[in-house]
Amino acid sequence: MKLSLAALLPLVFQAASASAASALAPRGCTSFTSAVTHLTECCDETVNELFWIDKPLGLGICCLLGSILQGFVCVPQKPPPTKNSTVCSGDPVCPQKAGSDLGIEYGHCYVLQALNGLYLGHDSATKYEVDGENPGVVFRVCHVDNPACDKDAGTVVGTNGTWWMQDQMGDPTGTGFGWLGGSGDLSVQDSSTTALVVGGSPLCFGGKCSVCITFPPGGAHAPCPLNPGQSHLGVASNPNSCQPFIWQEVQCRSEQ
Repeated sequence: MKLSLAALLPLVFQAASASAASALAPRGCTSFTSAVTHLTECCDETVNELFWIDKPLGLGICCLLGSILQGFVCVPQKPPPTKNSTVCSGDPVCPQKAGSDLGIEYGHCYVLQALNGLYLGHDSATKYEVDGENPGVVFRVCHVDNPACDKDAGTVVGTNGTWWMQDQMGDPTGTGFGWLGGSGDLSVQDSSTTALVVGGSPLCFGGKCSVCITFPPGGAHAPCPLNPGQSHLGVASNPNSCQPFIWQEVQCRSEQ
């Protein structure tokens, strides 16, 4: 019995498909039908990833590992961001991993900018003040109970982390670096024994990252009204009260 050409075509197609599948198998590839070309192809999943468009029908798209699928197009994934700011760039420090850290690092130094654009510094004496006579104090983030400020240097501060703030300007009548601490209107302390423990939470203002600082177990506030744009810094009894600052990384100073 002779078969017509129309009857032979399905048999030829089945044989070709079986031959293609058997040829692909030894290479350890996953056989699929391209959702773009509708041709039978092989996806070597040791170096690629097969995205199924319709798995029951065997339709998929093979992309290089590390790619994502946008529509029917393989797109390289953006690399994870590295450090979000550099020393003296003026860029706000942001969390390196949202919900995990504050972005600031132990052993590193920062200036703190209030939301009005003015910097935290000293008044004419030792009190901390935004827009004071001595603005832009450089603060070093130190582990609590580590006056040498060398523990875990370069390690990012976690969202629930605490730290001391070493004042790298110090008491103008003193002889070295100081520490943020005291009570009432906070002031420069000569000894780390009266340094305040600082905590904080990440916040965003006007599209810029900030850290809203507290003084556990209490909060932080501006206790004294001063001239417009000026404010002191103090401990609040309410732990939810915090003072937001944009942290900008700068070079640490050497103690004289």
